[in-house]
Amino acid sequence: TAISNYCSGIISRINSGQITETALLAALEKTAHQAQRAGQIIQRIRDFVKKSEPKRQRAAAELMVAEAVELAGIELRRNNVRLTQYVAARLPALMVDSILIEQVLVNLMKNGAESIANASRPPAQRSVELRVVPRQIDGVDGVEFSVQDSGKGLPPEVLERLFEAFFSTKEQGMGMGLNLCRSIVEAHQGRMQAENIYNAAEVTGCRFTFWLPLAAPAANTTNVVANTESPRTTA
Repeated sequence: TAISNYCSGIISRINSGQITETALLAALEKTAHQAQRAGQIIQRIRDFVKKSEPKRQRAAAELMVAEAVELAGIELRRNNVRLTQYVAARLPALMVDSILIEQVLVNLMKNGAESIANASRPPAQRSVELRVVPRQIDGVDGVEFSVQDSGKGLPPEVLERLFEAFFSTKEQGMGMGLNLCRSIVEAHQGRMQAENIYNAAEVTGCRFTFWLPLAAPAANTTNVVANTESPRTTA
């Protein structure tokens, strides 16, 4: 989708004569990057499905978030959904397969955008919030990622079966998306859950959360310090 949109945009601007050589080069470089990334994603997911073992390496949460936001951005803009991000500063490294974790984030953000579109929310209520903060579970330090949308939420019977293989709320879906997401998280010794968000008795959205343990501490690891900056919003 990203590659198709970039190419369509380039063609449109060339036909209208509204693109400089510098801008064209930048657009082509971005398209090439997306194509290379798409190949890496497909190969890594194939390897994971076949072997069920992530290729772990030390990775920074903020860099994975930045890559995932870029990949999900087109779907968010297409559905006129704004994204608000909050990432705690100086989070310690995670020992993860960054490409797989990025795909979990992309899938959750895209699902949130689709849920909002299906709920026909007005512009002021079309938002996805992404939060990444330190959290300790059962005495183990880790990082919690949450993606909250402002859609209509999910019925209780759907929440109970949401992570089952081949179960989908989408008419055209294969039902493997969220099941694969949970498998990826659990392969990293993490946890994943979903819950509806309420305002009194009204469901005002849904929140997906997953937690990953920290990598073994390195000699120069810095303690977690809360981010004092305001959340960032992406139109």
